[in-house]
Amino acid sequence: MKMYSDRVFRILRRLVYFFLRLLHPVVHVTGRENIPDGAVILAGNHSAISDPLWIICAARFPEVPRTMAKKELMDTPILGKLLRKFGVFPVDRGTTDVAAIKTAMKAIKDGHKLLIFPEGTRLRKGKQSEPHNGVMLLATRTQTQVLPIFVSTKKSLFKKIHVVFGAPYLPQTADRRATEQELNDLSEDLLEKIYRLGEGL
Repeated sequence: MKMYSDRVFRILRRLVYFFLRLLHPVVHVTGRENIPDGAVILAGNHSAISDPLWIICAARFPEVPRTMAKKELMDTPILGKLLRKFGVFPVDRGTTDVAAIKTAMKAIKDGHKLLIFPEGTRLRKGKQSEPHNGVMLLATRTQTQVLPIFVSTKKSLFKKIHVVFGAPYLPQTADRRATEQELNDLSEDLLEKIYRLGEGL
């Protein structure tokens, strides 16, 4: 399916941000200058369905990024069609989704920003989850930098929202094809980096 043009995307992005600001008038964005040009894997924490919107709006992307989302969300007829026009593609979290991995790798190869939530599902504050290895699998296979992002976990109406973009880094492994243990360790480290950005906020 054809996606929105970059111009239409920018207009819609500003419109979405306007409505987000009605619900949360005070928004603090930190580290936007850390976002590199070209391909990068954006990895954020996930506590609400609005997290992708906060990240995309706060980053002020000039072009449509690619976002990996759970297959169940994309299977909804109207919503799924709309999301695809915004560059969202499905992943089956219960399997090794080869099609999703190929789509993600092509997005990176084509120089796009790729947004993934390593926790794989929305988590309430105080809850913990084992991170999925997808981010680190893609980063090590394609030698692409990962940029950790923290979004406020408390999103009560009119509450202040923080979006913090950390420093991008290239995960290091002994070989380009990382072992399962290396992927596990790198994924745990990524999650620590993400939540460390939110300390003291």
